[in-house]
Amino acid sequence: MSPLTIAVDIRAAQIMCSFTTHAPGEGRPTTRVNWLLRQLKDAPDTLRIEAFAARQRGGTAELLGTVRENPAVLVADPSKEIKSFTITYLSKMGGARLAGRSGFIDSVIDSMFATYDVVGQRLKDWSAAPPRLRKPDEVVVDQTVPSEIPSAALSSQDDEAPGSLSGAQV
Repeated sequence: MSPLTIAVDIRAAQIMCSFTTHAPGEGRPTTRVNWLLRQLKDAPDTLRIEAFAARQRGGTAELLGTVRENPAVLVADPSKEIKSFTITYLSKMGGARLAGRSGFIDSVIDSMFATYDVVGQRLKDWSAAPPRLRKPDEVVVDQTVPSEIPSAALSSQDDEAPGSLSGAQV
Protein backbone atom coordinates (compact mmCIF):
# COMPACT_ATOMS: atom_id res chain seq x y z
CA MET A 1 0.00 0.00 0.00
CA SER A 2 1.21 3.49 -0.81
CA PRO A 3 1.60 6.35 1.62
CA LEU A 4 -1.37 8.68 2.08
CA THR A 5 -1.54 11.26 -0.72
CA ILE A 6 -3.23 14.58 0.01
CA ALA A 7 -4.28 16.98 -2.75
CA VAL A 8 -6.17 20.23 -2.23
CA ASP A 9 -8.27 21.82 -4.99
CA ILE A 10 -8.67 25.41 -3.85
CA ARG A 11 -10.96 26.36 -6.73
CA ALA A 12 -13.41 23.51 -5.96
CA ALA A 13 -12.81 23.84 -2.18
CA GLN A 14 -12.15 20.09 -1.87
CA ILE A 15 -9.56 17.97 -0.13
CA MET A 16 -8.71 14.63 -1.74
CA CYS A 17 -6.90 12.03 0.36
CA SER A 18 -6.03 8.75 -1.32
CA PHE A 19 -4.28 5.43 -0.95
CA THR A 20 -3.06 3.23 -3.81
CA THR A 21 -2.72 -0.54 -3.50
CA HIS A 22 -1.66 -3.30 -5.86
CA ALA A 23 -4.39 -5.58 -7.14
CA PRO A 24 -4.17 -9.34 -6.65
CA GLY A 25 -1.80 -11.07 -9.05
CA GLU A 26 -4.28 -13.78 -9.98
CA GLY A 27 -7.93 -14.08 -10.89
CA ARG A 28 -10.32 -12.38 -13.29
CA PRO A 29 -10.71 -8.58 -13.22
CA THR A 30 -14.05 -8.73 -11.36
CA THR A 31 -12.49 -11.09 -8.81
CA ARG A 32 -9.83 -8.46 -8.15
CA VAL A 33 -12.50 -5.78 -7.68
CA ASN A 34 -14.40 -8.04 -5.26
CA TRP A 35 -11.16 -8.53 -3.27
CA LEU A 36 -11.05 -4.75 -2.77
CA LEU A 37 -14.76 -4.53 -1.92
CA ARG A 38 -14.35 -7.11 0.85
CA GLN A 39 -11.75 -4.86 2.48
CA LEU A 40 -13.97 -1.78 2.19
CA LYS A 41 -17.19 -3.38 3.45
CA ASP A 42 -17.68 -0.75 6.20
CA ALA A 43 -16.53 2.24 4.11
CA PRO A 44 -18.97 4.97 3.02
CA ASP A 45 -20.47 4.82 -0.47
CA THR A 46 -18.95 8.22 -1.32
CA LEU A 47 -15.37 6.91 -1.70
CA ARG A 48 -14.04 7.11 -5.23
CA ILE A 49 -12.44 3.92 -6.55
CA GLU A 50 -10.15 3.99 -9.58
CA ALA A 51 -8.88 0.82 -11.26
CA PHE A 52 -5.75 0.85 -13.42
CA ALA A 53 -5.20 -1.92 -15.97
CA ALA A 54 -1.93 -3.10 -17.48
CA ARG A 55 -0.85 -1.33 -20.67
CA GLN A 56 -3.73 1.15 -20.56
CA ARG A 57 -3.76 4.92 -20.21
CA GLY A 58 -5.72 6.27 -17.30
CA GLY A 59 -8.10 4.26 -15.24
CA THR A 60 -11.76 3.60 -14.72
CA ALA A 61 -13.28 5.49 -11.77
CA GLU A 62 -16.59 5.13 -9.98
CA LEU A 63 -18.08 5.74 -6.53
CA LEU A 64 -17.93 2.85 -4.08
CA GLY A 65 -21.73 2.63 -3.85
CA THR A 66 -22.00 2.02 -7.59
CA VAL A 67 -19.15 -0.50 -7.55
CA ARG A 68 -20.86 -2.45 -4.76
CA GLU A 69 -23.97 -2.80 -6.93
CA ASN A 70 -22.00 -3.82 -10.03
CA PRO A 71 -18.26 -4.61 -9.66
CA ALA A 72 -17.92 -4.87 -13.45
CA VAL A 73 -18.19 -1.07 -13.86
CA LEU A 74 -14.47 -0.80 -13.01
CA VAL A 75 -13.52 -3.30 -15.73
CA ALA A 76 -13.07 -1.34 -18.95
CA ASP A 77 -11.57 -4.24 -20.92
CA PRO A 78 -12.01 -7.80 -19.55
CA SER A 79 -8.97 -9.00 -21.51
CA LYS A 80 -6.62 -6.68 -19.54
CA GLU A 81 -5.71 -7.44 -15.96
CA ILE A 82 -6.17 -4.81 -13.26
CA LYS A 83 -2.82 -3.89 -11.71
CA SER A 84 -3.74 -1.36 -9.00
CA PHE A 85 -6.52 0.55 -7.27
CA THR A 86 -6.63 4.10 -5.94
CA ILE A 87 -9.16 4.80 -3.20
CA THR A 88 -9.94 8.51 -2.68
CA TYR A 89 -11.80 10.19 0.16
CA LEU A 90 -13.26 13.61 -0.76
CA SER A 91 -14.12 16.26 1.83
CA LYS A 92 -14.91 19.96 1.99
CA MET A 93 -12.12 22.42 2.53
CA GLY A 94 -12.39 24.97 5.32
CA GLY A 95 -12.46 28.53 4.01
CA ALA A 96 -11.24 30.45 7.02
CA ARG A 97 -7.58 31.32 7.12
CA LEU A 98 -7.34 31.13 10.88
CA ALA A 99 -7.12 27.97 12.94
CA GLY A 100 -10.42 26.62 14.20
CA ARG A 101 -13.39 24.55 13.13
CA SER A 102 -13.76 26.14 9.73
CA GLY A 103 -10.04 26.67 9.17
CA PHE A 104 -8.10 25.28 6.24
CA ILE A 105 -5.48 23.47 8.29
CA ASP A 106 -7.99 21.83 10.61
CA SER A 107 -10.04 20.64 7.62
CA VAL A 108 -6.93 19.05 6.06
CA ILE A 109 -6.01 17.32 9.33
CA ASP A 110 -9.60 16.11 9.83
CA SER A 111 -9.66 14.73 6.27
CA MET A 112 -6.36 12.96 6.81
CA PHE A 113 -7.58 11.25 9.99
CA ALA A 114 -10.94 10.34 8.44
CA THR A 115 -9.23 8.80 5.40
CA TYR A 116 -6.93 6.73 7.53
CA ASP A 117 -9.85 5.61 9.70
CA VAL A 118 -12.08 4.64 6.76
CA VAL A 119 -9.47 3.31 4.31
CA GLY A 120 -5.89 3.22 5.54
CA GLN A 121 -6.19 0.93 8.53
CA ARG A 122 -8.46 -1.53 6.71
CA LEU A 123 -6.62 -1.80 3.40
CA LYS A 124 -4.04 -4.59 3.08
CA ASP A 125 -1.81 -5.42 0.15
CA TRP A 126 -2.55 -8.69 -1.59
CA SER A 127 -0.27 -11.64 -0.93
CA ALA A 128 -0.43 -15.05 -2.55
CA ALA A 129 -1.75 -17.92 -0.48
CA PRO A 130 1.00 -20.19 0.87
CA PRO A 131 1.28 -23.61 -0.75
CA ARG A 132 -0.87 -26.28 0.87
CA LEU A 133 0.93 -29.22 2.45
CA ARG A 134 -0.16 -32.58 1.15
CA LYS A 135 -1.18 -35.35 3.50
CA PRO A 136 0.93 -38.54 3.37
CA ASP A 137 -1.88 -40.51 1.71
CA GLU A 138 -2.06 -37.88 -1.10
CA VAL A 139 1.61 -38.24 -2.04
CA VAL A 140 2.22 -40.44 -5.07
CA VAL A 141 5.54 -42.27 -4.90
CA ASP A 142 7.29 -42.88 -8.22
CA GLN A 143 8.37 -46.56 -8.24
CA THR A 144 10.99 -46.00 -10.99
CA VAL A 145 13.15 -43.90 -8.67
CA PRO A 146 15.07 -45.83 -6.01
CA SER A 147 13.77 -45.02 -2.57
CA GLU A 148 17.22 -45.00 -0.95
CA ILE A 149 19.64 -42.21 -1.65
CA PRO A 150 23.18 -43.47 -2.25
CA SER A 151 25.84 -42.32 0.17
CA ALA A 152 28.24 -39.60 -0.88
CA ALA A 153 31.05 -41.03 1.30
CA LEU A 154 34.15 -42.53 -0.33
CA SER A 155 34.17 -46.30 -0.65
CA SER A 156 36.73 -48.92 -1.67
CA GLN A 157 35.28 -48.94 -5.19
CA ASP A 158 36.01 -45.25 -5.81
CA ASP A 159 39.12 -44.10 -7.63
CA GLU A 160 41.89 -42.79 -5.50
CA ALA A 161 41.96 -39.10 -4.93
CA PRO A 162 44.24 -37.29 -7.40
CA GLY A 163 47.68 -36.47 -6.03
CA SER A 164 47.56 -39.12 -3.29
CA LEU A 165 50.27 -41.72 -3.01
CA SER A 166 49.34 -45.35 -3.24
CA GLY A 167 51.14 -48.07 -1.34
CA ALA A 168 52.73 -49.55 -4.53
CA GLN A 169 54.57 -46.36 -5.48
CA VAL A 170 56.42 -45.85 -2.21
